[in-house]
Amino acid sequence: MATKKTGTVTGASLEKSTKTRKGGLTGSKRVTGESSTPISIPSDTPQPTKTPITSLGIPTPPSIAEKLKGTAETVANIVEKGSNTVAAIQGYTSRITESIKGTDADRNPLGITNGQVNTADILQHASVEIDENVPQLDSAEATKRNIIIARQRNYVGVAINNTKLKQDLATLDLEQQRLIGLLIDGKTAGVVNEKKAVGYHRAVVSRETELSKLEQDRELYTQQQIRTEGTQAQTSLIQEQEQLKVAKLREEIEKQGYEIQAISYEKEKIKQETEAKFLAGF
Repeated sequence: MATKKTGTVTGASLEKSTKTRKGGLTGSKRVTGESSTPISIPSDTPQPTKTPITSLGIPTPPSIAEKLKGTAETVANIVEKGSNTVAAIQGYTSRITESIKGTDADRNPLGITNGQVNTADILQHASVEIDENVPQLDSAEATKRNIIIARQRNYVGVAINNTKLKQDLATLDLEQQRLIGLLIDGKTAGVVNEKKAVGYHRAVVSRETELSKLEQDRELYTQQQIRTEGTQAQTSLIQEQEQLKVAKLREEIEKQGYEIQAISYEKEKIKQETEAKFLAGF
């Protein structure tokens, strides 16, 4: 017998629709559309085992506790039917596997479909029969569990985002360190260029100094040329002066010869006079 469902809440509907409405995360009845009247389930329908969620801090309503107590007796039947269902699914899967094995053309994706939906073939294998072996949850319990899962996903999502944030911070720190390194390289290059500029100016000053020395040497050379010309002009005069000195010396020597000769005459005169007096007998 089919079970009537009145607003089952799935994880997809919880994340997309109920998160943006008031009461979506608390399982409010005016959000989920549930009535306060419990859903009637035939006695011959096996009930799934429901585990209380007291460990997560959510109290178990009395209605759920009663359902859990009632379903404890049917666990063995559910397990047996579940094993039979698994065996049937395995057989069905093996048949599907055998049907897939074919030629290369059959395994070619272009040969499987032409991009159109084969509605008739899909509906041929479709079934609207309810599988009694699948455990069931009422809307309230599903909502609570989906809320717990959503909160857990929120926790994991925040942890992931926090980890990504730390990764971004590490990347930012790395880029900042690279920036600092580039700035230091720029400053270092600036200092090196300043040293090169100082060396250039020193070379310019050295060149100007050498040019000044060259001009000084040129002036000294000019002065030396003037001295040389003066010396050359004095050569003839010095030669004439020396000639006059020689002539003067010659005259002085000749004069001294005359003086010596005069002295000699005076001496001879005195000698003759002295002899004459002796002869006269005084």
